[in-house]
Amino acid sequence: MDDMRDLPVSSSTPDRRGEFALIVVAVSVGLLITATLLNRHDGDIAGLLNVGENAPHIVAHVESQLGREVPTVEFLGHDGKYFFLQALDPFYLSPSEHAVYLDRPLYRAQRMLYPTIASVGGLLPAELVLWTMVLTKVAALAVGTVAAARLSRLRGGSRWWGLAFLLNPGVIFEFDLAGAGLVGFAAALCGTAMLEEGRHRSAIAWFTAAVLAREALLLYVAGVCVYRLWRTHRIPWLLGVVPASSAVAWAAYLRFRLDSPDGVTEVQEFGPPFKGMLDSFENWVNDPVYLAAIGGLVVVMPLLLVHAWRRPSALAFGAIGFILIAVLMTQQVWWRFSDISRAIAPVVTAYIITAFSPQTSHKKSG
Repeated sequence: MDDMRDLPVSSSTPDRRGEFALIVVAVSVGLLITATLLNRHDGDIAGLLNVGENAPHIVAHVESQLGREVPTVEFLGHDGKYFFLQALDPFYLSPSEHAVYLDRPLYRAQRMLYPTIASVGGLLPAELVLWTMVLTKVAALAVGTVAAARLSRLRGGSRWWGLAFLLNPGVIFEFDLAGAGLVGFAAALCGTAMLEEGRHRSAIAWFTAAVLAREALLLYVAGVCVYRLWRTHRIPWLLGVVPASSAVAWAAYLRFRLDSPDGVTEVQEFGPPFKGMLDSFENWVNDPVYLAAIGGLVVVMPLLLVHAWRRPSALAFGAIGFILIAVLMTQQVWWRFSDISRAIAPVVTAYIITAFSPQTSHKKSG
């Protein structure tokens, strides 16, 4: 039989007014973060690209596209500048124009959804892209918060546990540092909510969007598929194959369009288990607040495993894969709380909703 047969779902319908209130909160928080960041750069929206002063060739290219000077930050900066360059040519029709400035072309280009949405497929002018990149992140904050609220409601909890997405430190840092994980995680939560509501085609579409925003979310989809298999005793072929095939197809296209001899060696974030944690410990102990924040993340990971066993859900199973990611992350990621919290953001949100929303629905069918 078809593996996409519906599971029983809660009979309650989402409170639209409650969701609207959450949207207002999420948009307000997004705009507040934006205003704070703009103030940091004297009101210049280009400052949100985090262009590093130690990469003068990228500074020069970004300035040539905008026709003006741009604010810079210390060292090499962060992800925003690369997504901006990708947005100018999201399908890499002219890779020698912008893609040559990507430090790891295949790795960066795999995360195509955010720059494609922000530039409307490369149609918008560069100056406008600066603003649509921000608006895309604000929209993702709202979408992810509402999806998290629905997942909480489906478990019998308060919709306000949806703030577990909005106030997740990793999500906030994603917004600050202009990463694509915010968009991907929001899409993954939407896919999870659709699945729990029995809307399987929509779930597949959202999960596909998630992995095209951040390829690591394939682990999230894999975890959801394991949960689905356990619940229905049927292999959820479409749920897993469609997102994975989309990611593979895009990767193949990139290898056709981009000339990058490094291939998989472009991925620098993974290494031997626990080595990144041990190598970063000396940095954590220098600041008690920093140590407490990192310690909180470390504690939450096994707690999620416990609650996933006691209160299983698609959300919890999806996030478990990021515990494996955390174990394998190198010092490059573990050194700063901003980076590791972004890398494993699903763990925190999944733990809060799983632990604090009582499971009163989704009874297993006989």
